[in-house]
Amino acid sequence: MLHGAVNMSNYGDYIFAELFYQSLLNNGVQVEFYTHPKYGISSYFQKHLDYKPETRNYKKLLHQCDAFIFFSGGYIAEPRKKGFLAETRHIHRYLYPASLFMKAGKPIYVMGVGAGPFDENAAFSKRAREILNYATVITVRNEESLQYCKEFGINNDIQVTADTALVIKEFLDREKQDVPRFETENGKKMLLFHIDSNAEVTAKLKEIVVPATIRFLKAHPDYQLYLAADGIKRDSHYQEYETIFAGCDPITLKYDDPWKLTRQIERADLIITTKLHVGIVGSALGRSVVSFPFVPNKTLRFYKQIGEADRCVPLKEITTEKAYQMLEAYKDRMVTVPQELIDKAKLNLELLPKE
Repeated sequence: MLHGAVNMSNYGDYIFAELFYQSLLNNGVQVEFYTHPKYGISSYFQKHLDYKPETRNYKKLLHQCDAFIFFSGGYIAEPRKKGFLAETRHIHRYLYPASLFMKAGKPIYVMGVGAGPFDENAAFSKRAREILNYATVITVRNEESLQYCKEFGINNDIQVTADTALVIKEFLDREKQDVPRFETENGKKMLLFHIDSNAEVTAKLKEIVVPATIRFLKAHPDYQLYLAADGIKRDSHYQEYETIFAGCDPITLKYDDPWKLTRQIERADLIITTKLHVGIVGSALGRSVVSFPFVPNKTLRFYKQIGEADRCVPLKEITTEKAYQMLEAYKDRMVTVPQELIDKAKLNLELLPKE
């Protein structure tokens, strides 16, 4: 059984799901996803994975499956919003099925996750500690996650790898040759601006990052602005950003297929993002990325890990002048992810069970 953050349409989580799903199929393993109606695999994931559950009865699947794989899209950390209901939802979304496998004495694989910070008094953290100390295999995507686990009493063997999405180039070249490469209009350079549906994030971007972007575009008319999202959004979300950038003649790329977005990222000359995995994929594909995360913890860890910490400044700390300086500084400086980290990312897939 595979499980992670599979119940929506998020781009990064989908990429993880396909990487792990295809790797297991290639290993000769029969694969089922967790099918809980609220927290299990979404219709969006099923469509793009061409996956049809054996049964909608997730309790039957839990009984039938021999092992549980909790893959990279799940984040073993505290909910952002504290409280009983947030804790309960977080446990049911991520840890409940793993707990059942643990009670049944079946193996659990925790692969390529971020971990921590933990809260000694929180129900989610306590349940996570039980599962991590039971797991057959654990890999975490950075040293900070390992340190959090050690400090929280995780005595199990843990390997430090890297984010699984760093293997995207090889997978794209090998498995997605039928997805056409993206071409820009008029041969201009491509500035890919990652839009967000969160009202607070949008307000911050509008106040701070958008003015810097408009100034940059005026100074560099060889760039064309493209607007893209990393999940299914309402038309109103796209329209809001089209209005914000009305004087820049933006081209809107509506998200409907994760591999089309990957090709768009692959073509981008400069990427502005508030999210983790648009930045990770852009970095893995050798593009230039500047990151202004709204929830900075795991994003800061990634850019530090690849030796590009200066490309990432939390959205709540950035100024318009600093954002503009970053765009100028990185406009012609593509990211090169160390091969050592890409090899470590491959371990998250190589350590999966085989037939």
